[in-house]
This record gives sequence, C-alpha cells and structure tokens, in this order.
Amino acid sequence: MEEYIKLKDLAGHLHLNKGDNVYVTSDVKQLLYDCIQHEDDTDLNILIDGIIDIIGPDATLVFPTFNWAFCKGEPYDHYMTPCKTGSLGKLALKRDDFARTKHPIYSFAVWGRDKEVMCAMDNKSSFGPDSPFAFMVDHGYRNLFIDKDTRHSFVFVHYAEESSGPVPYRYLKDFTADYTDASGLVRRATYSMNVRNLGMDVKNTILPLEDEFIAKGIEDRFYVNDIEYKIIELKESHPIIVSDVINNRSRRVCSYIGQDDDPGVLGESMYRLADRLFPICRSITGEGVRETFDILKEYIPDLRLYEVPTGTKVMDWTVPKEWKIEEAYIEDETGRRVIDFKENNLHVLGYSVPVDEWMTFEELEPHIYTLKDQPEWMPYVTSYYKERWGFSMSQVMKDSLDKSVKYHAVIKSSLFDGHLTYGELIIPGVLEKEVFLSTYICHPSMANNECSGPSVMTHLISYIKSKRNRRYTYRIVFVPETIGAITYLSRNLEHMKKKVIAGFNLTCVGDNRDYSIVHSRYGNTLADKVLTSVLETETGSYSDYSYLKRGSDERQYQAPGVDIPLVCFCRSKYHVYPEYHTSGDNMSIVSPEGFYGAFSVMRKCIDKIENMTEFMIRGDRGRFSVSTDRQCLEERSNDTVETENRPLSPDSKIYRVTCLCEPQLGKRGLVPTMSSKETYQETLAMKDVLAYADGTNTVRKLAGIIEQPIEVVRKVIKQLLDAGLLTET
Repeated sequence: MEEYIKLKDLAGHLHLNKGDNVYVTSDVKQLLYDCIQHEDDTDLNILIDGIIDIIGPDATLVFPTFNWAFCKGEPYDHYMTPCKTGSLGKLALKRDDFARTKHPIYSFAVWGRDKEVMCAMDNKSSFGPDSPFAFMVDHGYRNLFIDKDTRHSFVFVHYAEESSGPVPYRYLKDFTADYTDASGLVRRATYSMNVRNLGMDVKNTILPLEDEFIAKGIEDRFYVNDIEYKIIELKESHPIIVSDVINNRSRRVCSYIGQDDDPGVLGESMYRLADRLFPICRSITGEGVRETFDILKEYIPDLRLYEVPTGTKVMDWTVPKEWKIEEAYIEDETGRRVIDFKENNLHVLGYSVPVDEWMTFEELEPHIYTLKDQPEWMPYVTSYYKERWGFSMSQVMKDSLDKSVKYHAVIKSSLFDGHLTYGELIIPGVLEKEVFLSTYICHPSMANNECSGPSVMTHLISYIKSKRNRRYTYRIVFVPETIGAITYLSRNLEHMKKKVIAGFNLTCVGDNRDYSIVHSRYGNTLADKVLTSVLETETGSYSDYSYLKRGSDERQYQAPGVDIPLVCFCRSKYHVYPEYHTSGDNMSIVSPEGFYGAFSVMRKCIDKIENMTEFMIRGDRGRFSVSTDRQCLEERSNDTVETENRPLSPDSKIYRVTCLCEPQLGKRGLVPTMSSKETYQETLAMKDVLAYADGTNTVRKLAGIIEQPIEVVRKVIKQLLDAGLLTET
C-alpha cells in the first residue's frame, strides 16, 4: 500500500490547478474512517481550505446544498433549511466565506470569484439556461468526485436533458411553498424541476458515458489512499451528453419504458395500464372519470384537465348532472345477493336513479336488461338523459331466478349539479398546423371498448414527445364520448377548423384480430389517405368501412359544418366484434400484441405526416384528390341523380342540418332515450340523413349515399323538418 496522505496534504493530490473553477460531489465517509484509522485530523474544513489554497482567489469553489422538502410543500428558509447532499456542503454553509444561491431545491454553497454572480441568480427552473448548472458548464467548471459514482451523482446530465428540449421521460413540474429569502422576507414562491415521469420507470445509467469521457481526455480517474477520485470537465462533456439525449434517445444517460421501442416492452406496458383502468366505474361524468385521469397523469403529467359545469349549453346539448353511485344489488328473501355492483360495475344501468324497494319478480323484470342472443354475457346499458333505474345481468342468470319470491332492489346513487371532466394536451411543433388525436374515458369495465384507447394514446404521446424538431403541433384530447366531444368542439371549433390538417379517433385498439378504418364522410381527407396507406403496407389485411358504419366520436368531428378532417382507427371495430358493449369485453380479449399493433400503426401515421411537405398536403385543411377506391360514395349518389335542367321538383331541394354536431334527438322524441347496442341500429337512417345533410345533397343523392329507399329518406326528412333540424333550399 502506498504511503498514507494526510488530510492537510490531500488537496495537493487531487489533480487541481491554480485558477480552476471546481464543483465538488462527495461522499466522505471512507475518507473520515481512514483519518480515524491513521489518527489524522477529521476536520473537513482542512480539506476545503486546502482546495482554496490551490485554486486561488481568481477561481471559484462550489458545493451542492440540495434539499427536496420544498417539493413536498414544506417552507424553505435560506439560512435554516439544511443541506441534504453531504458533509462538505453542510460545513460550507456554516462558513462566512461561502454564500448560498437562491433556488430552494437545487442550491449551492459558493466561494470565490463567481460567488456574487451565482448568488444573484433567481432561476425558476432548477436546470434552466439561467441556472448555476448552465453557468458552470458555460464557464468550464471541473466536477470533482470524491468516492462517488456518476450514476447517482452526476446531476449535470439533467441540465443536458432540459437544455436539449423536452425528453419523453421527464417534464417540468412547478412546486409552491413559503420561501424565506436571505433578508428574512417571507413570500409564497413557485419554482420548478425537471422531474421523472414515474410511469416510465426511469433509471439512471450514465456509466457508459465515462468510457468516451476517458478516451477523449475529458475525465481523469485516480486513487488517493485507495479512495477513487474523478474529475469531469463540464464544458467538454456537455455536448456528448446532449448528443446522446438527442440522437440516441438517452440510452447512455438512463433507461425508460419505450426507449428501445421493443414490441414486448411497449405492449406489456400498454396492457398493464389498461388493466389498471379496467376496474374503475366510469360514466360521462363523475369520480370514475377523475380517478382515471389521476392514473393517466402519472404518465402524462402535463395533461390539462377542464371541468365544465352542469347546465352548460354545448351546441344542441346541455351538460348533464353529475352521477355518483356507492352501492347497488338485488337480494332475495334469504339475504343472498343475486347480483352486486361491487362484483361487476356493468350490473347497473348507467346513470340509474336511486331505488330501495322490495318487489315481485314481475315488478322487477321491466328493470332487468339482458342479451337473449348472447345469454352468457350481460349488456352495457345507460340512460343519461331520462331518469330511470335498472340492472343488467346475463340471460342465463335471469332464467335462474325464482319467479315466486320477492326481491330487494337497491341502488344508492345520486344525480346533482356537478361537472363534466375532459383532458387536453397540446404538444407544440415548428408549425402551427395541427394533428388532432382523440379518445374517450367514459365507459365502465370494458377492456377493448374503453381502456385500450387511453392506454395506446398515453404511449403514443410519449413517442410524439420524443420526436425532435416536430413539424406539426399535436392536439390530443381524452373526452367522455359524444357529450365530451361536443363540449370540446363548442370551445375549440373555430381554432380547429383553421389549424387541423388531419385527425384520428382511437377506440377499440387492444385486441389482435383485425385492423379497421372508418373513413371520413366522403373519404377524401389527408387522414383517410395516411391511415389507408399505412394499413395497406403494414398490416397485410384490414377492414375498410365507410362513414355509414361510424359509431364513435367521428360522428361529431365529421358532422356537417364541423368537418374536422378525421378518421376513426380500431383493431376490431365497435359493433363488429361480438363482445362489444357486453361483459365479455374483459381483459382476456385484449393482449400486449394487440396494443402494440395499434401503437405501431399510429406511430407510422405520425411519421408519415411529419415527413410530408406542404406541397403533398394538397387542398384546404388536409383535403386531397379522392382515390379510385374511395369514390364509391360519390358514384353511388350520382347513379340516382336525375337528368340536369329538368323542372324544379321537391326531390331537387338541397338539405342542410341546422346545428353543429349531432342534434340531441332523444329530447325531441325522435330516438329512444336509453342507449344499448340494439337501439343504436334502430336509428341509423335518421342519423345518416343528418350526417349527409351538408347543403350539397338532394333527397335522391341522400338515398343513394345512405343506401336507403327514397321513400324512407323522404319520411325521415319530413320528421327532421318538422323538428326544425333541417332547412331546405
């Protein structure tokens, strides 16, 4: 073993020079243990003074004095808040020749030439361009490590992450608490930190960077008294870290979910998120929606939530009362619960009013909903806009009930003035033109129909954020289906009509049985072109549906007068896969492979749009020339057009819907007020007429487009004219 170097001489062996600006990262436990073993001094001020003597008065010495209590809302005091990053920082704060910088989370004790400059900095962001971190990099500081590995202590990588633009695994988060400054003035202050996205399992690596640092002479590694010391040149190391962040997805800096775009890892991650969302009892309003957002914000912390009060007028609709349910069950005379909401939240008709009554089976039966053609599953049923109560069960269970006894029907619920909740995220790009992405958060426990969309969208957001130099801005929403989309459009339509070049509605994207596109109204938008191209080249086979087969929020985004250039993307399409809107839509019908397949298609759509030039995006707001296979609607309508220049007849009139988005037909008695997958099919002719009454189509054209006899269309038009929902010219 080499001769022991005493503490008073240690600074002379640390490879420091006169004029060096030094930032010290340390763990001195082993150093102090050695001092004790050799009966040496243990006052670490000796080491601090030794470094100062070597670097001289024209240099600067800095120690970290970090403390994260401010992040928990605890008050910060410039003098009293302790250092949590080592003994040397604690000692420096006690010395008169050191001063503390201002940031309440990442503060420093500073001695020397740059003390006044650094202590005058009032940077809001811990690692921002006006922070001490940026200053030390710019001014060529040397980071001295005393018995510390870089994986857990090279904090300058976080400055590189923030200065490189947003990374997918970190985000700026504000923290607010009481702040006592150096003069004793107390104020409420907000500071920020580039924190980890906890949902992405971020783990620092950093060690691989050191090989390059050493090879390029940026890192000096040596030993004194068998303790490891390192010096990293901050100015020279910074571009290497930045390059890894930008060009290598930070692989040498850290690891995180989705970093390597591994299908297994991504698919499993999406499946796990859907599994977390699955048990929640959601509806179009209420705590289930907010609980869902609480989970999503773990992955998308910058997702902004909006609360829209009950009674707010949105297009032809009104935001309904908020629904809350605590308990629901049916029990027989023995106290045995036949069904229990706690076992499956589909057992209750959505938006049921309260009930607590004993009744005969004959009295109970009108309030029981089943699927006779799918007797093993229970249906998903709702009644948002007419007060009623009810239960859902399988036909098999209903058939097994004793018809001779009484049953106790209990639903502990309430309807009250509250709010509708939706989420929005804007990811800016170089251009103001936007790509719009939408999914919904309003159904109870159904895996493919409900949980798959938010899960895929959440991971797609991480991918979009990871793209450097995005050309387009991304507008992303999580809304309650129908009423949420209408509410969002009522607040944002004029902006979206000017900015959105392509939109995609994501639903039913978790199974692995098919890929599906539901086209825009005339199949002629940029979104139609892009998704069709990706499906043709990437999936082998897929199902192609016209707008007549719509059923999700594309009904609102593509409504006449709204005309957002949007398509709907599914794996197996709603209304087509047998488990849709039943208890059969559980986690067993979705899979990691299904999720990843959907993610991969949408990722390629985004890449394709990002790589398009303005010239390629022809026409106004994302329109393009209709391709041969998408001319079917126009050709079908033209087949029924009468000869030109004939005398004007009733069938020559043009029809236009009088409101934006779908009108609320239920309040006018035009459709049933209870929703199920059967009632939807019963009202298609009327909804199809409304969808294509855009001021360009006659009765005959409408009949051709929606594939209905002209007599049926005439009857529907009369109903809609009488209801004030159409005009004719």
